[in-house]
Amino acid sequence: MKRTLVLLIIAYVFTPSAYSQTANKLRVLTAPGVTESKPKDWKNSLAISGDKLMLHCPQCSPVQTVAIAKTDIASLRYGQNAYHHWVSGIVTGVASLGVGLIVGAMPHHQHYFSVDTKDGKALGIQADKHDYRQIAGMLENFAGMPIKVTAKDAHFLSGFNTQIVAAESK
Repeated sequence: MKRTLVLLIIAYVFTPSAYSQTANKLRVLTAPGVTESKPKDWKNSLAISGDKLMLHCPQCSPVQTVAIAKTDIASLRYGQNAYHHWVSGIVTGVASLGVGLIVGAMPHHQHYFSVDTKDGKALGIQADKHDYRQIAGMLENFAGMPIKVTAKDAHFLSGFNTQIVAAESK
């Protein structure tokens, strides 16, 4: 029994992690060489290919693929925005005799990442609520640097290498 446990622990420690190196559901907000992207288009992908971070955006123009070398990355940033679905909450609440009002009262979060390059350009994406932790892990492992985040948003990336920064005033 002890021997089996020791072998399982050794296998777990020395087996490479099986997390994906590609995220397939994100919105492109800004990217080097991209002047226009479809605002409702979530069918974009972010992948790691060797020493390059590859963004594929089929609905962007004039370029549809952006590559950023690992050595060109200056910083990584994360932020989020919370909002409420008041209209759908009220409609659902009326239809369900009040129970559906919870939908409108619960906050929904939008997750944003920025990959800033050394030449002053930025790759800005909005991650899907189910994939933002995967994207954070991809970016952190690829760039080998902490993700800059404000104190109020830090709990979304608990467990990651983060650097707390002061919130920017508007």
